[in-house]
Amino acid sequence: MKKIAITAGVRTPIGKYLGALREVPAHELGALVLNQVVERAQVKPAQVDDVVMGQSYQNGESVNIARMSLLAAGWPVEIPGVTLDRRCLSGLDAVCFGAMKIMSDCAEIVAAGGVESMSRAEFYIPGEFIKWGAGGKKDPKWGFMPRGHGALGMWGLPLFDRIQRARVMSQPVERFGELNSMMTWAEAAAREENITREQADNWAMLSQQKALKAIEQGKFKEETVRVPLPPGKNTPDTLNDDEPPRKGVTTEKLAKLATVYPDGICTAGNSSTENDGAAALLLMPVEKVSECGVEPLGEIVSFAVAAADPRLTYPAVPASVEKALAKAGLGIKDIDLIEIQEAFSAQVLADTKLMGLSEEEMQEKVNVNGSGISLGHPIAATGAMRLVTLLYEMKRRNASHGLVTICGGGGQGIAMVVKR
Repeated sequence: MKKIAITAGVRTPIGKYLGALREVPAHELGALVLNQVVERAQVKPAQVDDVVMGQSYQNGESVNIARMSLLAAGWPVEIPGVTLDRRCLSGLDAVCFGAMKIMSDCAEIVAAGGVESMSRAEFYIPGEFIKWGAGGKKDPKWGFMPRGHGALGMWGLPLFDRIQRARVMSQPVERFGELNSMMTWAEAAAREENITREQADNWAMLSQQKALKAIEQGKFKEETVRVPLPPGKNTPDTLNDDEPPRKGVTTEKLAKLATVYPDGICTAGNSSTENDGAAALLLMPVEKVSECGVEPLGEIVSFAVAAADPRLTYPAVPASVEKALAKAGLGIKDIDLIEIQEAFSAQVLADTKLMGLSEEEMQEKVNVNGSGISLGHPIAATGAMRLVTLLYEMKRRNASHGLVTICGGGGQGIAMVVKR
Protein backbone atom coordinates (compact mmCIF):
# COMPACT_ATOMS: atom_id res chain seq x y z
CA MET A 1 0.00 0.00 0.00
CA LYS A 2 1.24 3.49 -0.84
CA LYS A 3 2.98 5.54 1.83
CA ILE A 4 1.47 9.00 2.27
CA ALA A 5 3.53 12.18 2.64
CA ILE A 6 2.22 15.43 4.10
CA THR A 7 3.96 17.95 1.87
CA ALA A 8 2.50 21.09 3.46
CA GLY A 9 0.20 22.18 6.26
CA VAL A 10 -1.21 25.53 7.32
CA ARG A 11 -3.82 26.93 9.65
CA THR A 12 -5.46 30.24 10.40
CA PRO A 13 -4.99 31.87 13.78
CA ILE A 14 -7.82 30.76 16.06
CA GLY A 15 -10.54 33.31 16.69
CA LYS A 16 -12.53 33.75 19.88
CA TYR A 17 -16.24 32.97 19.82
CA LEU A 18 -17.86 36.15 18.45
CA GLY A 19 -14.35 37.56 18.18
CA ALA A 20 -12.24 38.85 15.30
CA LEU A 21 -13.43 36.19 12.81
CA ARG A 22 -17.15 36.49 13.56
CA GLU A 23 -17.86 38.29 10.27
CA VAL A 24 -15.68 36.04 8.10
CA PRO A 25 -17.76 33.35 6.34
CA ALA A 26 -16.58 29.79 6.90
CA HIS A 27 -15.90 29.18 3.21
CA GLU A 28 -13.58 32.20 3.11
CA LEU A 29 -11.52 30.66 5.91
CA GLY A 30 -11.46 27.41 3.94
CA ALA A 31 -10.45 29.19 0.72
CA LEU A 32 -7.60 30.95 2.50
CA VAL A 33 -5.95 27.77 3.83
CA LEU A 34 -6.52 25.85 0.59
CA ASN A 35 -4.74 28.48 -1.50
CA GLN A 36 -1.96 28.74 1.04
CA VAL A 37 -1.34 25.00 1.31
CA VAL A 38 -0.96 24.43 -2.46
CA GLU A 39 1.36 27.43 -2.66
CA ARG A 40 3.55 26.03 0.10
CA ALA A 41 3.58 22.59 -1.53
CA GLN A 42 4.42 24.16 -4.91
CA VAL A 43 1.43 22.44 -6.46
CA LYS A 44 -1.08 24.04 -8.81
CA PRO A 45 -4.75 23.79 -7.74
CA ALA A 46 -5.52 21.96 -11.00
CA GLN A 47 -3.24 19.12 -9.86
CA VAL A 48 -5.42 18.41 -6.80
CA ASP A 49 -7.71 15.43 -7.40
CA ASP A 50 -10.08 15.97 -4.47
CA VAL A 51 -10.69 18.12 -1.42
CA VAL A 52 -11.89 16.55 1.83
CA MET A 53 -12.84 18.85 4.70
CA GLY A 54 -14.50 18.44 8.07
CA GLN A 55 -17.23 20.74 9.35
CA SER A 56 -19.50 19.93 12.26
CA TYR A 57 -21.68 23.02 12.22
CA GLN A 58 -22.67 23.19 8.58
CA ASN A 59 -25.38 25.66 7.75
CA GLY A 60 -27.38 27.01 4.86
CA GLU A 61 -24.79 29.73 4.21
CA SER A 62 -21.86 27.37 3.50
CA VAL A 63 -23.11 23.96 2.42
CA ASN A 64 -20.49 21.30 1.61
CA ILE A 65 -17.68 23.49 2.91
CA ALA A 66 -15.03 21.57 0.92
CA ARG A 67 -16.58 22.33 -2.45
CA MET A 68 -17.67 25.82 -1.41
CA SER A 69 -14.16 26.67 -0.19
CA LEU A 70 -12.32 25.46 -3.27
CA LEU A 71 -14.70 27.38 -5.52
CA ALA A 72 -14.30 30.49 -3.35
CA ALA A 73 -10.54 29.98 -3.67
CA GLY A 74 -10.86 30.28 -7.44
CA TRP A 75 -9.86 26.68 -8.11
CA PRO A 76 -10.97 24.95 -11.33
CA VAL A 77 -14.64 23.96 -11.26
CA GLU A 78 -13.65 20.40 -12.25
CA ILE A 79 -12.15 19.72 -8.78
CA PRO A 80 -14.62 17.91 -6.51
CA GLY A 81 -15.00 18.40 -2.77
CA VAL A 82 -16.68 16.47 0.03
CA THR A 83 -17.46 17.39 3.63
CA LEU A 84 -17.64 14.98 6.56
CA ASP A 85 -18.76 15.23 10.17
CA ARG A 86 -17.38 13.07 12.95
CA ARG A 87 -17.80 15.93 15.43
CA CYS A 88 -14.49 16.93 17.08
CA LEU A 89 -12.67 14.22 15.12
CA SER A 90 -13.68 15.63 11.72
CA GLY A 91 -10.59 17.63 10.74
CA LEU A 92 -8.19 14.80 11.50
CA ASP A 93 -10.53 12.22 9.99
CA ALA A 94 -10.66 14.27 6.78
CA VAL A 95 -6.90 13.75 6.54
CA CYS A 96 -7.41 10.02 7.09
CA PHE A 97 -10.05 9.89 4.35
CA GLY A 98 -7.75 11.79 2.01
CA ALA A 99 -4.93 9.36 2.75
CA MET A 100 -7.21 6.39 2.09
CA LYS A 101 -8.20 7.83 -1.31
CA ILE A 102 -4.54 7.91 -2.28
CA MET A 103 -3.81 4.50 -0.77
CA SER A 104 -6.63 2.97 -2.81
CA ASP A 105 -5.52 4.68 -6.06
CA CYS A 106 -8.70 6.79 -6.15
CA ALA A 107 -6.61 9.98 -6.09
CA GLU A 108 -2.99 11.07 -6.26
CA ILE A 109 -3.02 14.52 -4.61
CA VAL A 110 -5.62 15.43 -1.97
CA ALA A 111 -6.12 18.57 0.09
CA ALA A 112 -7.69 17.77 3.47
CA GLY A 113 -8.48 19.55 6.70
CA GLY A 114 -11.28 21.26 8.56
CA VAL A 115 -13.24 24.47 8.86
CA GLU A 116 -15.45 25.78 11.65
CA SER A 117 -17.10 29.11 12.32
CA MET A 118 -18.90 28.57 15.59
CA SER A 119 -19.61 32.30 15.73
CA ARG A 120 -21.75 31.93 12.61
CA ALA A 121 -23.51 28.68 13.54
CA GLU A 122 -27.25 28.98 13.05
CA PHE A 123 -30.24 29.17 15.27
CA TYR A 124 -32.97 27.08 13.68
CA ILE A 125 -36.57 25.98 13.95
CA PRO A 126 -37.06 22.19 13.57
CA GLY A 127 -38.76 21.44 10.26
CA GLU A 128 -41.67 19.49 11.73
CA PHE A 129 -42.92 22.63 13.43
CA ILE A 130 -43.24 24.81 10.33
CA LYS A 131 -43.08 22.78 7.12
CA TRP A 132 -46.77 21.97 7.15
CA GLY A 133 -47.54 25.66 6.71
CA ALA A 134 -44.69 26.76 4.47
CA GLY A 135 -44.25 27.02 0.73
CA GLY A 136 -46.63 26.32 -2.07
CA LYS A 137 -46.28 29.82 -3.49
CA LYS A 138 -44.06 31.92 -5.68
CA ASP A 139 -41.68 34.28 -3.94
CA PRO A 140 -40.84 37.49 -5.82
CA LYS A 141 -37.12 37.08 -5.06
CA TRP A 142 -36.51 33.34 -4.76
CA GLY A 143 -39.05 32.00 -7.24
CA PHE A 144 -41.36 29.06 -6.67
CA MET A 145 -41.18 27.43 -3.26
CA PRO A 146 -42.52 23.86 -3.21
CA ARG A 147 -44.67 22.97 -0.24
CA GLY A 148 -42.53 22.42 2.84
CA HIS A 149 -39.83 24.88 1.75
CA GLY A 150 -39.22 28.60 2.00
CA ALA A 151 -38.88 31.28 4.66
CA LEU A 152 -41.53 32.18 7.21
CA GLY A 153 -41.54 34.84 9.87
CA MET A 154 -43.28 33.00 12.72
CA TRP A 155 -43.26 33.44 16.48
CA GLY A 156 -43.95 31.11 19.38
CA LEU A 157 -41.95 28.23 17.89
CA PRO A 158 -38.90 26.30 19.20
CA LEU A 159 -35.70 28.12 18.21
CA PHE A 160 -32.65 25.91 18.69
CA ASP A 161 -29.02 26.94 18.97
CA ARG A 162 -27.29 24.53 16.58
CA ILE A 163 -24.17 24.33 18.76
CA GLN A 164 -25.96 23.62 22.03
CA ARG A 165 -28.58 21.34 20.50
CA ALA A 166 -25.92 19.24 18.78
CA ARG A 167 -24.42 18.35 22.14
CA VAL A 168 -27.74 16.92 23.26
CA MET A 169 -28.41 15.18 19.98
CA SER A 170 -25.01 13.54 19.37
CA GLN A 171 -26.55 10.39 20.87
CA PRO A 172 -30.18 9.20 21.05
CA VAL A 173 -31.86 10.47 24.21
CA GLU A 174 -34.06 7.36 24.30
CA ARG A 175 -31.02 5.14 24.85
CA PHE A 176 -28.54 7.28 26.79
CA GLY A 177 -30.65 9.93 28.47
CA GLU A 178 -30.15 13.63 27.88
CA LEU A 179 -26.52 14.73 27.99
CA ASN A 180 -27.08 18.46 28.20
CA SER A 181 -23.40 19.19 27.58
CA MET A 182 -20.12 17.47 26.70
CA MET A 183 -19.02 18.34 30.21
CA THR A 184 -21.14 15.52 31.62
CA TRP A 185 -18.65 12.95 30.36
CA ALA A 186 -15.69 15.05 31.54
CA GLU A 187 -17.20 14.87 35.01
CA ALA A 188 -17.59 11.12 34.52
CA ALA A 189 -13.88 10.94 33.66
CA ALA A 190 -13.03 12.83 36.85
CA ARG A 191 -15.13 10.47 38.98
CA GLU A 192 -14.00 7.24 37.33
CA GLU A 193 -10.28 8.11 37.24
CA ASN A 194 -10.10 10.10 40.51
CA ILE A 195 -9.11 13.42 38.95
CA THR A 196 -9.24 16.29 41.45
CA ARG A 197 -10.21 19.93 40.89
CA GLU A 198 -6.69 20.97 41.86
CA GLN A 199 -5.16 18.68 39.23
CA ALA A 200 -7.56 19.95 36.56
CA ASP A 201 -6.84 23.60 37.35
CA ASN A 202 -3.10 23.01 37.38
CA TRP A 203 -3.22 21.42 33.92
CA ALA A 204 -5.34 24.35 32.65
CA MET A 205 -2.82 26.87 34.00
CA LEU A 206 0.06 25.03 32.32
CA SER A 207 -1.86 24.95 29.04
CA GLN A 208 -2.29 28.72 29.10
CA GLN A 209 1.35 29.30 29.98
CA LYS A 210 2.61 27.00 27.21
CA ALA A 211 0.39 28.62 24.57
CA LEU A 212 1.41 32.14 25.57
CA LYS A 213 5.08 31.18 25.55
CA ALA A 214 4.72 29.64 22.08
CA ILE A 215 3.10 32.82 20.77
CA GLU A 216 5.75 35.05 22.38
CA GLN A 217 8.51 32.93 20.84
CA GLY A 218 6.84 33.15 17.42
CA LYS A 219 6.46 29.40 17.17
CA PHE A 220 3.15 29.58 15.33
CA LYS A 221 4.24 32.17 12.73
CA GLU A 222 5.44 29.58 10.23
CA GLU A 223 2.33 27.44 10.41
CA THR A 224 -0.29 30.21 10.26
CA VAL A 225 -1.63 32.48 7.54
CA ARG A 226 -3.02 35.93 8.33
CA VAL A 227 -6.76 36.33 7.93
CA PRO A 228 -7.97 39.58 6.31
CA LEU A 229 -10.77 41.14 8.37
CA PRO A 230 -13.72 43.25 7.21
CA PRO A 231 -13.09 46.97 7.72
CA GLY A 232 -14.36 48.37 11.01
CA LYS A 233 -13.85 51.27 13.37
CA ASN A 234 -10.76 50.85 15.55
CA THR A 235 -10.26 47.24 14.38
CA PRO A 236 -7.15 45.65 12.81
CA ASP A 237 -6.96 44.76 9.12
CA THR A 238 -5.88 41.17 9.79
CA LEU A 239 -5.91 38.54 12.51
CA ASN A 240 -2.28 37.50 12.96
CA ASP A 241 -2.20 35.52 16.21
CA ASP A 242 -4.44 33.17 18.16
CA GLU A 243 -6.98 35.14 20.19
CA PRO A 244 -8.00 32.74 23.00
CA PRO A 245 -4.92 32.41 25.29
CA ARG A 246 -5.28 34.44 28.48
CA LYS A 247 -2.46 36.16 30.29
CA GLY A 248 -2.12 36.10 34.04
CA VAL A 249 -3.89 32.79 34.64
CA THR A 250 -2.94 31.25 37.98
CA THR A 251 -4.21 28.28 39.92
CA GLU A 252 -5.43 30.70 42.59
CA LYS A 253 -7.60 32.54 40.05
CA LEU A 254 -8.84 29.29 38.55
CA ALA A 255 -9.76 27.96 41.99
CA LYS A 256 -12.16 30.88 42.48
CA LEU A 257 -14.27 29.95 39.43
CA ALA A 258 -17.57 28.23 40.14
CA THR A 259 -18.07 24.70 38.85
CA VAL A 260 -20.78 24.23 36.23
CA TYR A 261 -22.27 21.30 38.14
CA PRO A 262 -22.56 21.60 41.94
CA ASP A 263 -20.81 18.28 42.61
CA GLY A 264 -18.30 18.55 39.75
CA ILE A 265 -14.77 19.84 39.09
CA CYS A 266 -15.19 21.37 35.61
CA THR A 267 -15.23 25.15 35.22
CA ALA A 268 -14.94 27.63 32.38
CA GLY A 269 -11.26 27.85 33.26
CA ASN A 270 -10.37 24.16 32.86
CA SER A 271 -12.52 23.54 29.79
CA SER A 272 -12.02 24.31 26.10
CA THR A 273 -13.66 27.25 24.39
CA GLU A 274 -15.84 27.71 21.29
CA ASN A 275 -13.86 29.12 18.36
CA ASP A 276 -13.45 29.87 14.66
CA GLY A 277 -10.71 28.81 12.26
CA ALA A 278 -9.53 26.51 9.48
CA ALA A 279 -6.60 24.29 8.54
CA ALA A 280 -5.50 22.32 5.49
CA LEU A 281 -2.81 19.80 4.63
CA LEU A 282 -1.67 18.52 1.24
CA LEU A 283 -1.24 14.76 0.81
CA MET A 284 0.44 12.73 -1.91
CA PRO A 285 2.34 9.45 -2.32
CA VAL A 286 5.86 9.56 -0.90
CA GLU A 287 7.35 8.73 -4.30
CA LYS A 288 5.75 11.83 -5.85
CA VAL A 289 7.23 14.32 -3.37
CA SER A 290 10.48 14.74 -5.32
CA GLU A 291 8.49 16.21 -8.23
CA CYS A 292 7.37 19.15 -6.07
CA GLY A 293 10.81 20.23 -4.94
CA VAL A 294 9.78 20.76 -1.31
CA GLU A 295 10.76 19.02 1.90
CA PRO A 296 7.68 17.23 3.28
CA LEU A 297 6.53 17.97 6.80
CA GLY A 298 6.12 14.30 7.54
CA GLU A 299 4.70 10.93 6.62
CA ILE A 300 1.52 9.27 7.86
CA VAL A 301 2.42 6.00 9.58
CA SER A 302 -1.00 4.84 10.80
CA PHE A 303 -4.41 6.00 12.00
CA ALA A 304 -7.40 4.49 13.74
CA VAL A 305 -10.81 5.33 15.17
CA ALA A 306 -12.53 3.84 18.20
CA ALA A 307 -15.75 4.35 20.14
CA ALA A 308 -17.05 4.15 23.70
CA ASP A 309 -20.23 4.80 25.65
CA PRO A 310 -21.23 8.42 24.85
CA ARG A 311 -21.82 9.00 28.57
CA LEU A 312 -18.09 8.44 29.10
CA THR A 313 -16.43 9.15 25.73
CA TYR A 314 -12.90 9.64 27.11
CA PRO A 315 -11.96 5.90 26.89
CA ALA A 316 -12.24 6.21 23.09
CA VAL A 317 -8.94 8.13 23.07
CA PRO A 318 -6.67 5.43 24.56
CA ALA A 319 -8.59 2.83 22.53
CA SER A 320 -7.85 4.65 19.26
CA VAL A 321 -4.24 5.24 20.31
CA GLU A 322 -3.78 1.55 21.06
CA LYS A 323 -5.11 0.65 17.60
CA ALA A 324 -2.95 3.20 15.79
CA LEU A 325 0.21 2.21 17.67
CA ALA A 326 -0.42 -1.48 17.01
CA LYS A 327 -0.76 -0.78 13.28
CA ALA A 328 2.49 1.18 13.38
CA GLY A 329 4.30 -1.51 15.36
CA LEU A 330 5.17 1.04 18.02
CA GLY A 331 4.63 1.59 21.73
CA ILE A 332 3.73 4.82 23.49
CA LYS A 333 7.37 5.09 24.64
CA ASP A 334 8.44 5.37 20.98
CA ILE A 335 6.49 8.60 20.51
CA ASP A 336 8.47 11.82 20.91
CA LEU A 337 5.61 14.35 20.91
CA ILE A 338 1.92 13.89 21.70
CA GLU A 339 -1.09 16.11 21.02
CA ILE A 340 -4.12 15.13 23.12
CA GLN A 341 -6.86 17.61 22.34
CA GLU A 342 -7.95 19.33 25.52
CA ALA A 343 -11.70 19.29 25.54
CA PHE A 344 -11.41 19.36 29.34
CA SER A 345 -8.53 19.04 31.79
CA ALA A 346 -10.30 16.10 33.42
CA GLN A 347 -10.49 14.29 30.09
CA VAL A 348 -6.80 14.82 29.26
CA LEU A 349 -5.67 13.67 32.69
CA ALA A 350 -7.94 10.61 32.52
CA ASP A 351 -6.66 9.73 29.04
CA THR A 352 -2.99 10.10 29.90
CA LYS A 353 -3.58 7.88 32.93
CA LEU A 354 -5.16 5.16 30.77
CA MET A 355 -2.36 5.54 28.20
CA GLY A 356 0.21 4.87 30.91
CA LEU A 357 2.06 8.17 30.58
CA SER A 358 4.21 9.23 33.52
CA GLU A 359 4.19 12.71 35.02
CA GLU A 360 7.58 13.35 33.42
CA GLU A 361 6.35 12.24 29.98
CA MET A 362 3.30 14.47 30.31
CA GLN A 363 5.48 17.49 30.98
CA GLU A 364 8.00 16.75 28.24
CA LYS A 365 5.81 15.33 25.46
CA VAL A 366 2.14 16.24 25.80
CA ASN A 367 0.67 19.46 24.36
CA VAL A 368 3.96 21.32 24.61
CA ASN A 369 2.43 24.43 22.97
CA GLY A 370 -0.95 24.32 24.69
CA SER A 371 -4.20 22.92 23.31
CA GLY A 372 -7.96 23.36 23.51
CA ILE A 373 -8.11 24.98 26.94
CA SER A 374 -5.69 27.72 25.93
CA LEU A 375 -5.76 27.82 22.11
CA GLY A 376 -9.44 26.98 21.72
CA HIS A 377 -11.49 24.33 19.96
CA PRO A 378 -13.01 25.21 16.56
CA ILE A 379 -14.59 21.76 16.50
CA ALA A 380 -14.07 20.30 13.00
CA ALA A 381 -10.91 22.33 12.36
CA THR A 382 -9.17 21.31 15.57
CA GLY A 383 -7.80 17.92 14.49
CA ALA A 384 -6.19 19.34 11.36
CA MET A 385 -4.86 22.32 13.37
CA ARG A 386 -3.29 20.12 16.04
CA LEU A 387 -1.71 17.96 13.34
CA VAL A 388 -0.20 21.03 11.65
CA THR A 389 1.17 22.30 14.98
CA LEU A 390 2.56 18.84 15.81
CA LEU A 391 4.38 18.56 12.48
CA TYR A 392 6.04 21.97 12.82
CA GLU A 393 7.12 21.21 16.40
CA MET A 394 8.56 17.89 15.25
CA LYS A 395 10.52 19.80 12.61
CA ARG A 396 11.91 22.21 15.21
CA ARG A 397 12.98 19.39 17.51
CA ASN A 398 14.00 16.97 14.77
CA ALA A 399 11.63 14.50 16.42
CA SER A 400 11.13 11.08 14.86
CA HIS A 401 7.52 10.15 15.73
CA GLY A 402 4.46 12.12 16.77
CA LEU A 403 0.92 11.26 17.81
CA VAL A 404 -2.28 13.30 17.67
CA THR A 405 -5.51 12.09 19.25
CA ILE A 406 -8.96 13.55 19.91
CA CYS A 407 -12.24 12.47 21.50
CA GLY A 408 -15.58 13.77 20.29
CA GLY A 409 -19.30 13.98 20.84
CA GLY A 410 -21.18 10.72 20.51
CA GLY A 411 -18.39 8.77 22.20
CA GLN A 412 -15.73 8.46 19.50
CA GLY A 413 -11.95 8.80 19.39
CA ILE A 414 -9.30 9.08 16.68
CA ALA A 415 -5.51 8.83 16.61
CA MET A 416 -2.82 9.30 13.98
CA VAL A 417 0.90 8.46 14.10
CA VAL A 418 3.23 10.50 11.91
CA LYS A 419 6.98 10.45 11.39
CA ARG A 420 9.72 12.59 9.86
